[in-house]
Amino acid sequence: MKFSITTRLVLFLAILPLFMIGKYPNQTSQIVNQPAPLQTEQQGAFEPGACMFQLPAGVNDGDEIRCGYLTVPENHAAPDGRTIRLAVAIIKARSPNPHPDPLIMAQGGPGGSTIEAYAETLLTKKTFVPDQDIVLFDQRGTKYSTPNLYCTEVDQLIADTVEQQLSDAEEEQLGLEAMQACKNRLTGQGFNLSAFDSLENAEDIETLRLALGYPQINLYGVSYGALLAQHYMQLYPHSLRSVILDGVVPRQTNFILNSARTMDQSFTRLFEACKAAPDCDRRYPDLENVFFELVDDLNRNPAHLPLTDRETNITYPNAIIDGDVFMSGVFQMLYIGSIIPALPQMIYDVKQGNFEFFKRIYSMLLFDRSVSIGMYYSVVCAEEANFSVQDQDLNGVRPQIAKSEAQEPKSILDTCKVWEVERLPASADLPVRSDTPTLLLSGGFDPITPASYADTVAQTLSRHYSFVFPAGGHGQALEGNCQNGIIQAFLNNPSQKPEASCISGIGALVFYTPANTVEIPALIKILNIEGNTGVEALALFLASLFLFSAIFGIPVIGLISRSKRQKRARQSPSTAQPYDDLLDSEIYSPIQTIPGEPHETPQAFFSPRRSTFLSQSAGWVAFFAGPLLAGFLMILTIIVFKMALNNDNQILFGVPSSDRMLFILPVVFFLLSLWMFAASLTAWIQKYWSIWTRLYYTGLTAAALVCLVVLAIWGLLTPLF
Repeated sequence: MKFSITTRLVLFLAILPLFMIGKYPNQTSQIVNQPAPLQTEQQGAFEPGACMFQLPAGVNDGDEIRCGYLTVPENHAAPDGRTIRLAVAIIKARSPNPHPDPLIMAQGGPGGSTIEAYAETLLTKKTFVPDQDIVLFDQRGTKYSTPNLYCTEVDQLIADTVEQQLSDAEEEQLGLEAMQACKNRLTGQGFNLSAFDSLENAEDIETLRLALGYPQINLYGVSYGALLAQHYMQLYPHSLRSVILDGVVPRQTNFILNSARTMDQSFTRLFEACKAAPDCDRRYPDLENVFFELVDDLNRNPAHLPLTDRETNITYPNAIIDGDVFMSGVFQMLYIGSIIPALPQMIYDVKQGNFEFFKRIYSMLLFDRSVSIGMYYSVVCAEEANFSVQDQDLNGVRPQIAKSEAQEPKSILDTCKVWEVERLPASADLPVRSDTPTLLLSGGFDPITPASYADTVAQTLSRHYSFVFPAGGHGQALEGNCQNGIIQAFLNNPSQKPEASCISGIGALVFYTPANTVEIPALIKILNIEGNTGVEALALFLASLFLFSAIFGIPVIGLISRSKRQKRARQSPSTAQPYDDLLDSEIYSPIQTIPGEPHETPQAFFSPRRSTFLSQSAGWVAFFAGPLLAGFLMILTIIVFKMALNNDNQILFGVPSSDRMLFILPVVFFLLSLWMFAASLTAWIQKYWSIWTRLYYTGLTAAALVCLVVLAIWGLLTPLF
């Protein structure tokens, strides 16, 4: 299904949850049948309380962070009416001499949760803006604030229809019915949906500033948050020390009418970037035609894929993926700078019938619960729905995109008729004029807020500094040291243009190809313990643990062997006992007597024969095999852990090519295992060693073979080649 409504929910998301680890808090229980705050609550006061989200390990509430709620009027023009509670999290400055003005951050969406998007990351990565308090607040109508305008009805619609092939008209009708049901539920609880707009949102920021006692603030806004920041700039210029607009949305530009064109431009940048990169062009030639042929083919013959909702752990085995869904999914992936390098390979994988990467990411997009849909439409319908469908200009847009996006303006207008909120005054669409020092950040691949939008806003800002990160997606803060350094320099001195030579050092986008990636397709499944990987990992652990016992077992056998050899040497030949063990220099085997022939003497009966190189080396091979495997797994784990810690999405395909030589170790382990198998088999045939030694060595060999099987299943034996 295309789910145009669901697609639009993520258009302004600056940061998506990282899918490699799978953090999906249960939100539904927080959003159904929420009571409206009582009118008697004290307004404009910050009430400290326990943090409303799970703190990272080692972080204590009250030490590095303090949380609470701010009560504000539902309608600031009627301060004695109903109230709203805004969730607030204040991350304390790390500097011993913090600046008096904090950085207040506003998330996109509209409807995204600022606290969910940033709190854990900022508490973990403590180098971002260390000199200021960072104030995160969930805007009215979003996740941790009350009320939360989340539409569970749309979640149910997705669950009910994800495996159905519906027409555009059927999708549109079902979507409108879901939004009508959501509206009825929310208004039935007494909420005024018209109160959840950008101007009320901006008034909340000022109330927050006053409640926390800050003379001035630095305001950061990303995507819709950048639009909200412009409203605040217009309303409260004297409350601002500086402003950072990231992924800029101009007040005077209607993103809905432009979305088809910005989508087309973002695909053009992707295709041209791959063509300009020799490795990418050689590995994924003619990427544009391949992509749109895939879109056409999937529209004719949709794929049926298993998609898993990670929050509910429900898998829909036959989700329908047509060409429009595929194109929309890739478009949304262009938001995330760290995913863009993977897109050419993903497109070619899909061409070959491998949807593994696509379905993993698309599942997260489809079942994303980070955006409060009701808040999204309260803002969009009040601020952006002042157009007619005839205003959309699709000239020059690729036909597949034009076809997919042609109905979007009508879909928005129809939904807004259902939502029925009051329009903002026309002045809300005027350019913001400001003397406040403003930093504007844009990503070169941003598919929804291109750098030209920042140029539009900058025209009426007298003191601005604008930077474009050529390889960036949607939203630049926390994307790298260069971006963070520019933000820090600007906050240190907003009156001076920050030094930004590091941008040229970032260089062009490097796409994942075999030239820079050691491909391990099963790696992400292993990290998420999907399918049988849990059983396989347990088998690998137990087998390698037993194999590792050889570093103790083999020397013990050697000591016993030496002791018995010395004892045998002191005995007379007539009383010597047969002895054959793993580390003996000679192999003893019984000589059979033939009927009718003279019996051999006891000494002849236990006549020695020279040991073979296979028997002599077998113990040493087993001795080194376990540590070799353990070393390989330990180093690989460290590499993968660092990649996961840095949110490096190359992990979805493998590890950097700089680590390629590490994969010599599993090849050597393969050869040692074959050697052990040959030695074990020969020992039983020719009766080398004692029976107990043979049994132990056979166990070691079996453990090595189990490890080999798991390594082969995980694709860890062949990356070197």
